[in-house]
Amino acid sequence: MSRVHYPLPEPTAPPVSPLPEIPVIRQLNRGDVAFDFQRGCYWKRNERGGWISLNQSQLRRHLKGAGISPQKQDGSLLSPLDEELTVIEGHFDVHYAAPLAGYISGIHETQEKRVLVTQSANLIRPAPGEWPTVRALIDGLFVDGNIDQRPYLFGWLKVAVEALSQNLRRPGQVLAICGPRDCGKSLFQNIITKLLGDRSAKPYQFMTGATTFNADLFEAEHLMIEDDQSSTDIRARRNFGAKIKEFTVNDTQRCHPKGRQAITLSPFWRVSITVNNEPENLMVLPPLDESLLDKLMLFRAYRRPMPMPTDTNEERAEFLGTLHRELPAFVDFLTGWRIPSDLVGSRFGVTHFHHPEIVEALNQLTPQARLLSLIDAVLFAPGDGTPWSGSAGDLETRLKDVPGSNGDEARKLLNWYNATGVYLGRLSHEIPERVENDRNRNGSRWIIRQPAQNI
Repeated sequence: MSRVHYPLPEPTAPPVSPLPEIPVIRQLNRGDVAFDFQRGCYWKRNERGGWISLNQSQLRRHLKGAGISPQKQDGSLLSPLDEELTVIEGHFDVHYAAPLAGYISGIHETQEKRVLVTQSANLIRPAPGEWPTVRALIDGLFVDGNIDQRPYLFGWLKVAVEALSQNLRRPGQVLAICGPRDCGKSLFQNIITKLLGDRSAKPYQFMTGATTFNADLFEAEHLMIEDDQSSTDIRARRNFGAKIKEFTVNDTQRCHPKGRQAITLSPFWRVSITVNNEPENLMVLPPLDESLLDKLMLFRAYRRPMPMPTDTNEERAEFLGTLHRELPAFVDFLTGWRIPSDLVGSRFGVTHFHHPEIVEALNQLTPQARLLSLIDAVLFAPGDGTPWSGSAGDLETRLKDVPGSNGDEARKLLNWYNATGVYLGRLSHEIPERVENDRNRNGSRWIIRQPAQNI
C-alpha cells in the first residue's frame, strides 16, 4: 500500500532571540534538537523524519560526534559542548513532545506554547483503481431493502480524510455502528483506522470518568470504542454523552499526561463506536437528548457473508491484505465523490443520520421508558381505566415497596434524589396524553393514565 505523509511544507520554529555563536565547525543543525523541560530530556531528529528521545549523556555523544569540543577554551567557564547544551535548553525548549493527532513531525506553536510533534501519521495516497472487496464489505454491512446508509458513511469518511490530508481541524460526528455479533463492524472500524493514518487509541475510560489521564489519546487520529469494555451504568452513559459533545465540537482539548503538567492542544480526532444490537449492549450508548442528536451518526450493521473466505488464518490474512491493497482506490473514490446537496451540513460537512430501528431501540431503553414499564406493571390492572394521581415521592415509595423483581428494578432505577420527578417530567413531554403534571398552590401532583389499549 502506498502511503504518504501530510502534503504540507515543513513546519517552522517560532521566532526566537538571536542565538550566540559558538566558534566550532560542525554538521549538527540546532533545529534538529529540542529540549523537553517537563521530562528533562532531549529530542533529536532521526534519519526517517521522526524524533528520538535522548538523555544528556547520549546527546553529548552526538554533539561530540558533530565536532563540538568538550574541552574548555582559554578563559572560558564552559566548554563549547556545554555552551551548546545551554543554548538548546534556553532557545529550543518545548512544552510537549510526542506524536500529536493531525500534525506532521516537527516544531509547532499552539495555544502560545511550542510543541514538538515527534512522528507524523501515514496517510494513504489516492490511486485510481477498483475496490470491489471494500465495496462488497460496505454494501453488505450498510445496505438493506429500505435504507441505504452509504451516502452518509461516504460523506463522513470524505470529510475526515480530506480535512486530515489538508491539516484542517474540522470537527466530525461520533460514528456508532450497531449490529449483530461477528458481522464485520469491528473489521470496518479497523479500516477507518487505516484511512485516518493508521493510529488508534482507546478513549472510553476517559470519556466515562474512569480516569483523568488522557495523553495517549492525543497520539492517535482515530479513537475507537468497542462494546466489550463498556458500561451500562446511567452515570457513565451521561458522562459519555458529555464527552461526545466535547470531542466533536471543541477546538481545543486538555491533554493531561500522568505525572506531568497538563497542556491545552488542538488534536484532530474522529471517534467510532461498535456495539452489538442486543438491548443490554445498546445501553452503553448515551441517552439521546436534543443537544446530542446532531453529534451522532447511528448506523445499523447487517450480518452478510464476507466477500472472501475467512475460515482459516491464511484465508483471513489474504482477505485483510486484499482490503488494504484496495484502500488507495477507495480513497481516490472518496476524493472525487460529491456529497449530495441535501446531505451537506455546514458544521460537520455532512448531516447526521440515525437509523430508525436503532433510535427506537434506544428510546425503549431510556430511564423514563423503564419507569413507565414499571408503572404499567405495578399500578394498572387490565380493564381498569382509573388514572393514578399523587406526588413523585408517593410514586417512588409505591414502586420501591413492591416485592420481587419490580421493586428491585425500581430501587436500582430511582437511586438518586428526585430521579422520579425528573423522569416523570420527561414523560410528560414525550407522551402528555399519558403523564400530566397538575401544579397547584399545594405543590405538584402527577396524573398518570393507563394505555388506551389496556382499558
